[in-house]
Amino acid sequence: MNTKQVQALESYFKTENEHWNGYAFEMICEVLQKGNFENPETPLKLFSQSIDIFTEHFETPLKAVQLFEAETDKQKIDTIQKLFVFEWVLKYVKYSEFEKADTDEIKDLLKSQTERLKVEVNKQPEYNKPLVGSIRDTLKDLMQKELEQLPETLKDLEPVQRLNVLCKLIPYVLPKVEAVHSEKGEPETVNKTTFSGYQW
Repeated sequence: MNTKQVQALESYFKTENEHWNGYAFEMICEVLQKGNFENPETPLKLFSQSIDIFTEHFETPLKAVQLFEAETDKQKIDTIQKLFVFEWVLKYVKYSEFEKADTDEIKDLLKSQTERLKVEVNKQPEYNKPLVGSIRDTLKDLMQKELEQLPETLKDLEPVQRLNVLCKLIPYVLPKVEAVHSEKGEPETVNKTTFSGYQW
């Protein structure tokens, strides 16, 4: 980030409102850590706009939330990013007091919208795909634990069962024996043995 971008970000959490500053700073820290926005200022800008909208339109909560959602749509952010912003806005509104403004209905509407966005996110294919890396690691850990307990497990088996298991495990421990055939250009093995002038 260049100096101008840094100054723009800092302006959001260096205001006269310490309560706001705390939330804004915590939010920008999470944005920078996750890297979930190409422009880190985007969520902060929406965060700031939401409070302005709710303060101005608190008497018409449905309109206020719709105006806020329209602002998020203007930024062309995806559902996951929108959910991130809505969660932060809900968190701030929930634990903040607004002078001469009752935001209870706005809180309820924000909560409903946030839950709707969560459902949409969970329906997205990438969230339903199994995490191959995680599954592989889990299976690896499971196999490691089972191998460590193998001697104890074998003790509990009948001799025939134990022998059967060991026979199945042998190929993973000992190299497989394969027949070797001579190829063109290789010397042939002499099968005859000469001893004291006699051939056997």
